[in-house]
Amino acid sequence: MIIPWGTDAPIYHRPYATIAVMIACVLVFAADPYHRHTEWMLALGDGIHPVQWVTNIFMHADIMHLLGNLLFLWAFGIIVEGKLGAIGFLAVYLAMGVFQSGSIQLLADPAGSQHMLGASGAIYGLMALCMIWAPRNDLYCVVILSGFMRLLIFQPEIPILWFAAFYIAWEVLVASLTSASVQALAVSSALAHASGALGGVIVGLVLLKFDLVDCEGWDLLSRMKHGRTGTMNKTSKRTPHRSMVEKVQKKVAKAKKAKAAGEAPDLVALRTLRGHLDADETEAAMGFYRSTRRRLKGWRPPDPERVDLIKALVAAQAWDDAVGVMQAYLDESNLPSPKIRLKLAEVLIRRLDRPVAGLRTLERVGETDLPSNLVDGRRKLVALAEQIRDEGVLELDAEVQPI
Repeated sequence: MIIPWGTDAPIYHRPYATIAVMIACVLVFAADPYHRHTEWMLALGDGIHPVQWVTNIFMHADIMHLLGNLLFLWAFGIIVEGKLGAIGFLAVYLAMGVFQSGSIQLLADPAGSQHMLGASGAIYGLMALCMIWAPRNDLYCVVILSGFMRLLIFQPEIPILWFAAFYIAWEVLVASLTSASVQALAVSSALAHASGALGGVIVGLVLLKFDLVDCEGWDLLSRMKHGRTGTMNKTSKRTPHRSMVEKVQKKVAKAKKAKAAGEAPDLVALRTLRGHLDADETEAAMGFYRSTRRRLKGWRPPDPERVDLIKALVAAQAWDDAVGVMQAYLDESNLPSPKIRLKLAEVLIRRLDRPVAGLRTLERVGETDLPSNLVDGRRKLVALAEQIRDEGVLELDAEVQPI
């Protein structure tokens, strides 16, 4: 069994639509696990029903059918959406699902089958798109083999071209043999997969032809034209979002390198945090800061890094995280800045409606501790906090928990 789960392909758009389609498939299955609503499946031999061309691709026969499709949808969906964005991804996904479903309902011989359902036809379309648009990128896979009373597990990186070509060719062969045996275009899962892949090939080539997708010269047609050692047709100014796999691999590689060099874990953590901050990766920086604080007990990043993290969180309006980091900074710094304490009070009062916590914070910074240009700001915050408190705002916890 081969399970694809990630890729090294550049991702220029976060996979919001891919996740939304996956959630929709799960919700549809949960809403009708016993398939009572056959009117939403793809009816065979009962006329033309265009609405079913869309609805059936969100339905699945059983839990294993659903889970298998979700894995492949994730692996190939993030690549396609990474190039097209959410709207473009949804458009091509639905187009390929409609093409596959409509072709079968219009042209195939039911041969006794009454209904079909499943997203695999559209997923094979995504697979074909990836084969054309990103043939030299790799899929991260888990391969599980059983034999001699044991399980063998491998984690290879398989080129998308070979992975997709094998799966598509196999389904085309099976569909051809099945249809040849009955001398008609026989309905089968292989036919659904093959027709979905055909839709993907058509969509992929059309979008390339009209320059509606930027593959940076690494698509299959460009590589065939310029050869394996040719240069890219054009460069892209876009910066890809690093995938979760790439981030983890990079961190592991850094940790191994540091360990081999005998570098202290806290220095490795500091360099990683600094790297996230310098790259404006606020969410990644906060996640790393939080996890490292749990993993390395007593780890305290230097004041400059923690202040930069606070500034990034405030700019991103991540108020709860900003408050926790500010409180930790004030508790642990040898020479905490009164400006940070004033900023903490401002966020508590103005952003989080926590006047009591804000007043307690302001009590610890007197007017004599502040530059003259900030004294008036402190007085205004005190007045605002007292006004909000007197209005009866419910505040369950006046203590600020450090992060």
